[in-house]
Amino acid sequence: MLLRPEMAFPIWTLVACLWAVAPSAALAKAIFLLVLVAHVIVLARHTQDLDENLVADVSRGLLLGFVLGALYLFVEITLRDSIGRWVLTHFPFLDRGLAKHGKMSGGVVTSVSGAHMTRVSAVFCLLWCPAVLAAVLYTKGAVKWLVIAVTAAVTLTVLAHQHSHSQTAELALFVGIVLLAVATLAPTVGRWIAGAAFTGVLFFIVPLSLAMFAAKLHENPDLFKSARARVVIWNYTAERVLENPVLGIGTNSTRYLDEGRSQEAKAQQKNLVVAAQTRAHPHNVYLQVWYELGIIGVLAFAVLGLSLLRRIEQLPKRTLAFAIGHFGVCSVVIASTYGLWQNWFQSSIVLSILLLILVANPGSKGPRDASTA
Repeated sequence: MLLRPEMAFPIWTLVACLWAVAPSAALAKAIFLLVLVAHVIVLARHTQDLDENLVADVSRGLLLGFVLGALYLFVEITLRDSIGRWVLTHFPFLDRGLAKHGKMSGGVVTSVSGAHMTRVSAVFCLLWCPAVLAAVLYTKGAVKWLVIAVTAAVTLTVLAHQHSHSQTAELALFVGIVLLAVATLAPTVGRWIAGAAFTGVLFFIVPLSLAMFAAKLHENPDLFKSARARVVIWNYTAERVLENPVLGIGTNSTRYLDEGRSQEAKAQQKNLVVAAQTRAHPHNVYLQVWYELGIIGVLAFAVLGLSLLRRIEQLPKRTLAFAIGHFGVCSVVIASTYGLWQNWFQSSIVLSILLLILVANPGSKGPRDASTA
């Protein structure tokens, strides 16, 4: 298993713990990632041995959970976090960042920031392709059309509603749907587009980040505030990448280096929507790989991504388009949201990949109609 190309990246994160700012914390994160990747390799192999009836039952269970989650997301968007505000009012301990991300009046949570909706939207995006594939393969009649209608309605709400908060989710869904459409007509073309976009962003994210700041996009009033903030954070991180481009600063070192900077140094930045710093992470996994793991880590991450894309060919032909679309969704979600070392984020991506493989049922003997499921 250690010789699998997908293992190169987690193994390098272990090596990069040697020069990390906090080696023990870095080692814990690197081991978690290594176990996670090894886990998905083993489980993906064993999905081929599962009984088709069991696969159908699990797929329908996924659909039920997805539809309930989608309805929750729809209510939260249209009623402005009403459920979340009620829950946090009565159980504030459920969100450790409530003081930062929420406002209270008379013991009642009156508003929460977009952080809550962004997390929910990210999970919705990651489960979108597995769930739609499950609906296509394992439902029929009125149930199929009901699931498709709910999914379409919530997808349009996320794409169009101002209160959805997550522009990354909007872009991820758009890219996923476009790739799904292209790959349905021409799987090879879709796969090449997905691979080219992934490698292009990965290898050119540093000059792109510097160029966006040089073009003064962080001062563009037409961009929403979080986008302008990203431009500042990405530019600062890209400049730091150039200081140690080969080995990087070490696994999981970003947050510790930022915490070590004096508040005076952070406050010296002028005319910026946010201070020039990375914070706990740069909100861009591609850039974080460059910053912490250097060019060696970038090459290993490229091998990981492209190996996963190549293995899509092992899935039944009827599912290839969904797998390619899902690759596009994952590629976008990691581009501007959470950090590389957030365990829930890593696990969500891995779980979505496993669910897609399970629903695709690589052990199936051939095409089948949903009416036989």
